[in-house]
Amino acid sequence: MSTDTLSQTELGRLREEREHLLTSLDDLDAERAAGDIDDLDYETLRDDYTARAAQLTRVLDGAAVRRAPKKSNPRSSQIKWIATVLVIAAAASWAMVEFSGARGTGETASGEIRQGTTTLLADAAQAFGGGDPERAIELYGEVLDLQPTNVEALTYRGWISYQTGDVDGARADFDEAVAFDAEYGDVRVFRAIVALDEERFGDASDELAAFDQSNPTAIARDLVAQRQVRERIGVARMAELLDETDGLPDLEANNVGIAEAQLAGELFVQLEDPQRALRSFDAVLELEPDNADALAWHGWTLALLAESGAEELFVDAEEWLGRSVEADPSNPDARVFLAFIFNRLDRSDEARAELEAFDTIENPPADMVALIDQFGLRDALG
Repeated sequence: MSTDTLSQTELGRLREEREHLLTSLDDLDAERAAGDIDDLDYETLRDDYTARAAQLTRVLDGAAVRRAPKKSNPRSSQIKWIATVLVIAAAASWAMVEFSGARGTGETASGEIRQGTTTLLADAAQAFGGGDPERAIELYGEVLDLQPTNVEALTYRGWISYQTGDVDGARADFDEAVAFDAEYGDVRVFRAIVALDEERFGDASDELAAFDQSNPTAIARDLVAQRQVRERIGVARMAELLDETDGLPDLEANNVGIAEAQLAGELFVQLEDPQRALRSFDAVLELEPDNADALAWHGWTLALLAESGAEELFVDAEEWLGRSVEADPSNPDARVFLAFIFNRLDRSDEARAELEAFDTIENPPADMVALIDQFGLRDALG
């Protein structure tokens, strides 16, 4: 297994998985002592867990920090990231993910464990990581020949198939994995991504909800964040609602959360779609009139429109941001936005006062700190 592509975060995940395995070994001793498993099952499970822990130790001993992928080729970067996920998944075997020592699908004490599947899973992941998806698919097939209910092999064979263009094959593998274990979180992630790519946003949302209820692994959660699954679903659902109605969308009736609508509005701002952004924030305020975040971002959106030529909107922007501060004097976004607006309007003393208020906020958000630094606001105010 290649170890020169692991980040510090990923190394931490592997250390955690190793601790889980070591805890599980202790649990086995207790189970045998209590008569819950016989000697044959004990030896089979002990050897399996010991081999996995040893494999993780070898990976951790030789690991180096992974460099961030270049942004010049997004699709290539995605493939490399997915390969990294697969390598890590195989190393840990994704079977012991709870401190209780619970066994994964097909890993009961009934003697059903097939010797060799762990090695095949690791080899398959390494083959894909080494740029040989065909060999990886073949190896996952060998796992399934030995253990047809192995949801890990079904899931990752399906994911590689999807990445290489076999959409129908991927769907079949995903469906079978869900049929065997509906609570296996990894397959839910991949089905959500496929649904998003096909603009089936309702299905994607359902898959993400199932994922959240599945006690997912840390690596699977990282994949959700890296692929911006939540953000994409939120924007898509809000865009659909906004297109379907002339007025404000009914968030409660359409099962859209306030946080989801707020995030969508902020992303619409970044996408330079102020009208959708304002309607998103207004939908939030319809349910929570004093929501400080929605008030602040509504005001900031008006300020951006003012900066684009409608300068009379600066007055309205200041009013909305003032309402945000009244609702929550420690709202960091409102303070920073007001500081920028006051600086733009040559009201330096007021801008400094807003920055001072921002500086009193404990653990200010990194994006606001970066915004101040990026545009040199402190230097401009002297």
